[in-house]
Amino acid sequence: MDDGRNDSEKGKVMRTKAVIFDFDGTLTELAYDFGALRVEIEKTALRYATEEQIAEQAHQYILEMIFGLEAALGPAGERFKQEAFRKLQDLEVEASRGQSVYPFTRRVLGRLKQRGMKMGIITRGCTKAVRTVFPDLEDYVEAVVTRDDTRLLKPHPGQLQMILSLLAVKPDEAVVVGDHPTDIQAGRAMAVRTVALLSGKTNRQAFEEAGADYVIDDIRGLEEVL
Repeated sequence: MDDGRNDSEKGKVMRTKAVIFDFDGTLTELAYDFGALRVEIEKTALRYATEEQIAEQAHQYILEMIFGLEAALGPAGERFKQEAFRKLQDLEVEASRGQSVYPFTRRVLGRLKQRGMKMGIITRGCTKAVRTVFPDLEDYVEAVVTRDDTRLLKPHPGQLQMILSLLAVKPDEAVVVGDHPTDIQAGRAMAVRTVALLSGKTNRQAFEEAGADYVIDDIRGLEEVL
């Protein structure tokens, strides 16, 4: 397995007390069609905003689009935001029904727990969808931070900062594991080491450009890295 390190790096061992995971594409298969989700949220937005206002947010991720329209809509912005997030949660939960974590997720997390690792999850998704897919998560992880807890979402380091505090670990004692460049960007912003996974839809080159410390196939390679 090629973990993306050079020969000098391979002699180093991480001093890790906590492993912080992304969720979708990392611990479970990515179940969302983000294009379809965006279409539905734009339909909601048309009840409040003009097509031109919506088009101005075309370069944003869905969540940032919602926040951008909230700011642009003045007094109606808060009502739009609440309706959009209710709609988005309903769509995410529906897409999550019947889904589970990867077959190897519980085994890997259990082994890390046996090694004394603290573990947490940070995700741009909603809490209800996470718990729909992983109802027994408390058996494995000590803290979860979703978009329901803060609007400072990856790639902003706000979620990571929150979970480091909840786990009572320093940035240099943790590692962030995820399948998207936003996970890597959040980790780098907090000087937390990063492990990129090819189990999502992002390729190795994109992770190398984002500055990932390690690139592995999926979380089954974590014990070797750690």
